[in-house]
Amino acid sequence: MLYSTIWMILNILNITTAVKIKHLLKRQNGVNIYEQCQNPKSIALTFDDGPTPLSSKLNQILSEKRVLATFFINGNNWECIYNRADELKDRFHNGHLLANHGWSHAHMNSLSRTDKIKEIERVEDAMAKILGVKPRFFRPPYGEYDEELLEILSEKGYKGLVLWSQDSGDSASETPSASQIIENYRSYGEKDLILSHENQVTIEKVAPTIIPILRNKGLSFQTVGKCLNFPSKKDWYRYVSAGARDETWACN
Repeated sequence: MLYSTIWMILNILNITTAVKIKHLLKRQNGVNIYEQCQNPKSIALTFDDGPTPLSSKLNQILSEKRVLATFFINGNNWECIYNRADELKDRFHNGHLLANHGWSHAHMNSLSRTDKIKEIERVEDAMAKILGVKPRFFRPPYGEYDEELLEILSEKGYKGLVLWSQDSGDSASETPSASQIIENYRSYGEKDLILSHENQVTIEKVAPTIIPILRNKGLSFQTVGKCLNFPSKKDWYRYVSAGARDETWACN
């Protein structure tokens, strides 16, 4: 009995040590990966693939509901980022977190190191021109990443690669109905980091409904930065000088 107890204790210590070492190696070799919030009673709404023609409508809904969210934005996906500069400024000044989702929504694993950097830096450059900041959080399109991408992000000073704990399903190849997506949200709870998108069904039908559902659970809507215990906006962004609109504000 004594020997079996000692054996169990040693195994627990070995497992704990292995987890700590693995986490430490991740910190040494690349940027940290986050899949859920850290703060008790927090929940994070995240919206990918904007800006879109519906961005101003989503901004209005979040403002009316007094909710802060996180936007993982592209440079040239549904629309050229420079065409929606005003919507991005509105989000930025209202306290939402704007983060990097790659310029063209490319499969990052299929790109060379040079092209990975271009995908990241073109969004950084656009945000610098429009907002006077460069982002420090990144979400890879399709959730795809490799060790090279983690190393690049670490070298560039990013605080984290952000995935999700819950997928609302609003971007599935056969998109569920709004009622089905809303039903998904009913099961979400504390520390969930929710993936959704700036599309019509989410903005016009889902977002106005799910906010009170989650709030009635006693949850606090937080940006990804805050819910991951990065309360300072200096951890969210690198501050630079904003630019005046000129011929470089183009996606060609």
